[in-house]
This record gives sequence, C-alpha cells and structure tokens, in this order.
Amino acid sequence: MRRFAVEQGNYIYKAEQDSSAIYLVKSGSVEMTTLYPETGEGVDETYGPGHVFGEVEIIDSRPRIANARAARSCQIVEIPKEELMEILYEKPEKSLILGKSTFEHLRSLYDDASIDSDLERLREEMHVSIRDAVVAHESRVLKSHNGMAAIAVPIILLVILAVGSYWFFHRG
Repeated sequence: MRRFAVEQGNYIYKAEQDSSAIYLVKSGSVEMTTLYPETGEGVDETYGPGHVFGEVEIIDSRPRIANARAARSCQIVEIPKEELMEILYEKPEKSLILGKSTFEHLRSLYDDASIDSDLERLREEMHVSIRDAVVAHESRVLKSHNGMAAIAVPIILLVILAVGSYWFFHRG
C-alpha cells in the first residue's frame, strides 16, 4: 500500500487509463467525473473519508470508466491489484480495510443468486452506456459547429466583399 496526498483539482486517475489499483479516501473528498466535449466536466459522484473507489474496473479488468479528481485536498491510500488479491485470499481478516460499502456494491453487481444483482448490473451498464452516448453526441455536435463555422466564415466574407465592392463602385 502507498499513501499519498492529492491537491484540490488534481487527478488521481483519468478515464481510459489501465486499472491497476483501488483507492481509499483517508481524508478530504474525491469526485468521479466525466468530460463532456461541449458542456465540460460533470461530477457523477463524490466520495469522502473511508470510501473505496476504482474497485469495479479492477474486478472487470477494464480501463477506468471515469476520472477521479480531488474535490478537496485529500490523503489517498493506493492498494495495487496484486496486494488486493493477497488481502482478499490470504488474509481475509484484513479485508475489512476495504469497507462495507465496497463489498455491498460488488455483491449487488456480481451476486448471481438474485434478480436484484442482475438489475443492479444493468443499471450500472446503462449508466455507463448513457454517459458514453452523451459524450459521443456532444462530440458530434461540437464537430458540426466547427464544420458550420468553416462554411459560414467564407460566406460572410464574400458577402462583405460584395457589399463593399458595390458601395465602392456605385458611390456617386
């Protein structure tokens, strides 16, 4: 485990980075954010002291799905995946460091014994899919606005040039 400080506004990790550790907030607060191309960065969730984050991507072996940014200056404990597995399998009594909320969240996502876990997994997948769709849509809108500007600017310049030429040659 590694303990480190993060100043307000700095990132612990960014979306699409490889998942190699989970994190525990010791003090301060951390925001999970998504960057929307047109409207900017939006806060999805905020975590305070005692909360563990980044665990779902470790279990799923997928890249980070959001940014983790310090909302206030904070102390973070990083637990690498290898160390996490050791804690879970070889020293289960130490697994309490991960917190009850993490186990409840993971159980709600991965417990195949109930329809509630299926619904929770679907909710999580829908949240990610909707967020990705909004980001993709905003990217397309931003590109279309830039495309319209590329077409509109020459037309406006031609109109100004035509009006100026007409005025120059017809002033009497």
